[in-house]
Amino acid sequence: KQWYQRRVRGEYPKPEVRANGTVIATVNTLVRIITYMVKGTPEEYGHDTWFVRQDLYLYLAVAGTSLLAAPLGIYLTRFLNRSGYKIALTMLLIINGVTMITTAVLDIRSEGL
Repeated sequence: KQWYQRRVRGEYPKPEVRANGTVIATVNTLVRIITYMVKGTPEEYGHDTWFVRQDLYLYLAVAGTSLLAAPLGIYLTRFLNRSGYKIALTMLLIINGVTMITTAVLDIRSEGL
């Protein structure tokens, strides 16, 4: 009965939440990689594939940073209470949204649409 009541209130055990997030992120990454492998590039890109050897250092830097930052992030979440975590995540999402909208507006203006 306790298990059902937690589900109804929206309180899931942390291991389930982490596992779910890991699966979602992994599937998202795999779909993106497959899409980039299958989808051709536009002529103005200048290469036949999205994966260019000159950018290998970028791929490695992102992978290395991710491997180092994930344990650090998990460690730091121990010091945040639930409301502090929600506020930090909300601010991050707002900043991300504003950045994406600003980039889209600048792209539209530069293309004259």
